[in-house]
Amino acid sequence: MFGRPIWIYLLIAIGAVAFGWPLCRRAIILSDEGYLLQQALDLLNGRVLYSDMDAFITPGIWFTLAGVFAVFGPSVLASRGVILIAYVALAVTGYRVVAPIAGRSWAIGTVAGLAVFSVWAFPAWTFAFYSPVAILLALAALERLLAWQRGARTRDLALVGGLIALSICFKQNYGVFGAIAVVLAYLAIKLETPGPVREALAGTGRELGLVALAGFGAALPFLIYLVAQGAVADAWMSLVVHPFEFGGRHDIAYLGLSELWNANLFPSGAEKLTYLSFPILNSPPVPWLGWAFVQRLHVLLYWLAPLMIGIGLVLSWVSGRAQGKRIDAPLFAVTTSAGLLYLGVFPRADFNHLVNVYQPILVATPVILQRLFAVLGREHRLFRWGLQCAATGIALVYGAIGLFWYVTLLERLNTPLEQPRGGVLVSHLEALEINYQVRLIRENTPEGGALFTLPDLTMLNFLAERAVPSAWYNLYEHHIAADRGVGVTEALEDLGVDYAVTRYNNFFSDRVGLLDYAPELSQYLIENFQRSFVGGRENYIVYKRRAHPNIQHPHIDLLAECEIETPGVEVKKHLLFSALYHKSQPGMPMPQEGRATRCALGVPPSGGFLSLEIGYRKPHQSAPGTRLETSIAVIEPNRKTGILSEQIQVVRWRDSPRQQPFKRFEIDLQPWAGRNVTLEFTTRLLGSVRNSPLDLKGFAMVYRDPRLQSQPGGARP
Repeated sequence: MFGRPIWIYLLIAIGAVAFGWPLCRRAIILSDEGYLLQQALDLLNGRVLYSDMDAFITPGIWFTLAGVFAVFGPSVLASRGVILIAYVALAVTGYRVVAPIAGRSWAIGTVAGLAVFSVWAFPAWTFAFYSPVAILLALAALERLLAWQRGARTRDLALVGGLIALSICFKQNYGVFGAIAVVLAYLAIKLETPGPVREALAGTGRELGLVALAGFGAALPFLIYLVAQGAVADAWMSLVVHPFEFGGRHDIAYLGLSELWNANLFPSGAEKLTYLSFPILNSPPVPWLGWAFVQRLHVLLYWLAPLMIGIGLVLSWVSGRAQGKRIDAPLFAVTTSAGLLYLGVFPRADFNHLVNVYQPILVATPVILQRLFAVLGREHRLFRWGLQCAATGIALVYGAIGLFWYVTLLERLNTPLEQPRGGVLVSHLEALEINYQVRLIRENTPEGGALFTLPDLTMLNFLAERAVPSAWYNLYEHHIAADRGVGVTEALEDLGVDYAVTRYNNFFSDRVGLLDYAPELSQYLIENFQRSFVGGRENYIVYKRRAHPNIQHPHIDLLAECEIETPGVEVKKHLLFSALYHKSQPGMPMPQEGRATRCALGVPPSGGFLSLEIGYRKPHQSAPGTRLETSIAVIEPNRKTGILSEQIQVVRWRDSPRQQPFKRFEIDLQPWAGRNVTLEFTTRLLGSVRNSPLDLKGFAMVYRDPRLQSQPGGARP
């Protein structure tokens, strides 16, 4: 009985729910997930996509989420139901693609591979996002095309067209790549059997016309909506013109194969965030496997995919010839779909974009391997056995790591969010911070009022039930740089928004920061809002509107001309300010003589003031009596003059949603008016500290935003 397809599908669905639901109800994405959920809710409440709400992706996910919210009410947990259904559908679709081509055993292996890799991909496949749904629909179209090859049923071709159109409606580039793959696979099916090409292609126009007509029918409701709302022109600009305009400004390099033997792989926190998965950055080291080894497995994923695609394309010709055909059409179809959809990793080839296009690779690989082993046959038994051992070993290593991370994620992400619109489980610290922020937002903003979040914290608006004040829900460069942030500024002023929450940092892979791409908005925020406090882990800053604007004095960034030559010293541009760090990280403690940084400075003839704040990042542990000794000196030829000397008691990090206060200093530089001098910042650690190995920032002395100002005081970020 359990060998019948319906029972197999039922068992796969049950297994997918049992394995996938614990992942789907964990983690929360304050950025992409937040703006999707808020825009879906606003769509349900009458705002028009592309006209009233800025977006660059086709509208499928917004309408889906709006429908879910209409039935179940708005919440993060309700949205995860959508992705759980997609998760189950992906497992069943993967099985249905592979089983008829390679056999049931390979198909079951496909389902297992998708499950394990969902942990490597976590949380990219388990929150309501357009990418996994668009990929699923493209794979479902491929499955129906292969079913049409076997059964020649017209309805399957119609389903191919409808599914591809829906894929385009969920993410345009994935859907277009999937459509090209379907056309190529269709032609391979038609030409698979040797014979006259004209005869083989008979009926092509009618059949592709049916596919196109069905696709148009599936997309028609979205087109009707855009026409009815008068948003066609806005949608064209957002979905077609604008992506090409900003495409060259947000690219991320594809990892080179040479990174596999790079001794200093991913040395910076930004590189780790770009190319490593969420689980490795949020889990203890995998037993018996070094950190460096698991990092290199991430790099390997970038090259296993093109390797399998290349093998599959060659094999489709070799296997076809071995069967007396022009081409092995099913193998060509799954390989071509995987290859074309894999192009979606560009131009942003970070790990998240990689895993979003990896499902077709995982579906194609079992088919490719089955055909490869079949072609090798008995006459190449040793080579075949070696490849089987290698493939099994790779699968077991990735699988074991995935299962270890799975258990770790379930243990670590165990604290519910207290908001009615939450419902998901996050880490204790994240729950503490989010619950604290949402409580403060509710206390400091009127019900039904607006909250300003910058650049990508719209999830706070959603959880706190506070409106987004403008048409821009994400405030990255490609969203608001065109008018330097003026549109957002005008909306804040018109609505009188008096509460803001910003990120501490720019997005880790962005080359241009907010101060450069939206100077009008950043200046407005600094002068009209006063910093209330900084989040304990430097992940957000809370601002409240000033009673009266406080103008920034003309100033020069003193960190622009600094000598950064020693490890443990860093100058970093944050969202609204710069900072100098003298660090002590695991394996790189602060030396006994301390750390020093020199920065060139030309003091204007009128003099000026050195204005800065000084503090530190708390360590996880510190010995009793540990303190930081800091000094600033002006260096001239044959002379060194101290202008500041402070000692700061070091306290260990605690579960606190607030950072300890920094102390502000204003130092008169009039004695050096008109001279070119050097400022020397020196830090000594008296005592000892210890950090968690998962802390990418590390303990550090911090000189926040040193400025040469024309006068003391003035607005500071």
